[in-house]
Amino acid sequence: MLRKICFALTAVLATAASANAAIIVTATNPTDVGNGLTAVTLHAHATGAGQTINGIQDPSLVAAAGSSGLHQVWTPITGAATPTRGSQTAAAPLWSDTWLPFDSYWLFGSAAGDNLSVGSAFNETNSGSGGAALPTAGFGAPTTGFGGMGTVGGAPGNMAFTLTSGKQGVDVDLAHLVGKTGQAFLSTFVITTNEGVNQTITNQSLTFGVAVPEPATLGLMGLALAGSLGFIRRR
Repeated sequence: MLRKICFALTAVLATAASANAAIIVTATNPTDVGNGLTAVTLHAHATGAGQTINGIQDPSLVAAAGSSGLHQVWTPITGAATPTRGSQTAAAPLWSDTWLPFDSYWLFGSAAGDNLSVGSAFNETNSGSGGAALPTAGFGAPTTGFGGMGTVGGAPGNMAFTLTSGKQGVDVDLAHLVGKTGQAFLSTFVITTNEGVNQTITNQSLTFGVAVPEPATLGLMGLALAGSLGFIRRR
């Protein structure tokens, strides 16, 4: 059941030279997908003038202490990883979109040519056990389990939406993430912008299925809001 509640993943101040602009990251549209799992959309919002969000750099999403991590769905037969929407569609016919609600993946590649990739490719891990039992789509059941998301070898890597994709902007959906309801993961990455006013997120925690921000997150949101209001007053 879709719960129309947005809860904050984190909010911190950007280090813009000319303004106290902030990029606020939230987990929107928490959805109970069954099997004890909750899905969210990772969303970024730029509050400052001259910030056009385009992508993610050097991601690392890992399980918090005592948690399983992100739910993953890999193809049957080949066991191919599916860290992006583009990698899912490229795995056809072994991949089936009937599994889409249960997989954690970046939204790059939702349409042909909608993104550019520089450096190490995005990848993910999958324990291959403990995940949802999903039905076959003609080639056997997919491999499900839990793991993290990052880059090959942990090396620097960036993916960004192209200008022609129409997906850059002040409000950008970045990923579809799934985990056990009530469990948490830690996220570290850089949100990139066309103007170079980037935002670093470091070891911020999201708890799947929690409808309100944790106190620490609320404090960060307050800092971001204060910076934004201060910028408005100075204009």
